[in-house]
Amino acid sequence: QFISAELTEDQLLLLLESLERKIVSQQLNLVRTHITPGSFQGEEPFTVDAGLLSFPHKEEQGLTMALVELSGVQLQEDGSAVPRDRPFQSVAALFVALYALNLLSG
Repeated sequence: QFISAELTEDQLLLLLESLERKIVSQQLNLVRTHITPGSFQGEEPFTVDAGLLSFPHKEEQGLTMALVELSGVQLQEDGSAVPRDRPFQSVAALFVALYALNLLSG
């Protein structure tokens, strides 16, 4: 069974802002490295590298956290993450969008 997920309009707007701020590469690293299918086993909280949430400007960190949260994973500044509502498909869609934007903007 194939299940697809689409990005919301809000996510697309946040991706556009991320592209303008040139932070897509760091966002891609966060999603690729730490937000994987294994992270969502049992919907238990997990941890991400808080260094990947460190941006030159506080707004960029907030933008990234909002983007990931719209995909179903609530991130905290300390690197703790809580998946909600089996978010794997939504996070996979976010990964594909970040990957494509990073490739096209690089």
